[in-house]
Amino acid sequence: KILKNKTILELGIGNGKTIRSILKQNPKEITAIDFSEEAIVRARKEFPSAKILKADILKMPFKDEQFDIIVCYYVLNNLSAKERKEAVSEIHRILKNKGKVLFEDFAVGDFREKDGKIISQHTIQKKNGIICHFFTIKELKALFSCFSNVNLKEKTSFPIAHKKLKRKIISGIMEKKDL
Repeated sequence: KILKNKTILELGIGNGKTIRSILKQNPKEITAIDFSEEAIVRARKEFPSAKILKADILKMPFKDEQFDIIVCYYVLNNLSAKERKEAVSEIHRILKNKGKVLFEDFAVGDFREKDGKIISQHTIQKKNGIICHFFTIKELKALFSCFSNVNLKEKTSFPIAHKKLKRKIISGIMEKKDL
């Protein structure tokens, strides 16, 4: 019930499954952004109560301290190291004091880490040209060092269809430090 009556921003709406879960918790207001025109069009049709915008995570069109909670699921992995730092800076800027970031992304050791051309440590380029980075908890703590109460956990699972493949993710909650 962390999202009830809160102003929420979802970064990277994608196929919409996260926004569907967010709406079930009755937020005060929900805004979602994506760079994909296709994702925007689909989301606007499916979620008319949400404010859906085409926007760049590195230069978000929001005022300082606008949101109570920012949902950042599987977005930062598609950015370069420099862009990840810029995105976290933007997240910090638009998050209210004592606001929270809900985070989830790929961890080092996930089976998908071997599914592309290695372009730097723990970063691959997929066949479609998209980069995908795999995080460590230590790396994420450094990336989100401007936040307090950084609580991250690594989870390992084995997909039913591929019992030999190891899926690894890191999820957590970060709170913005007092000013």
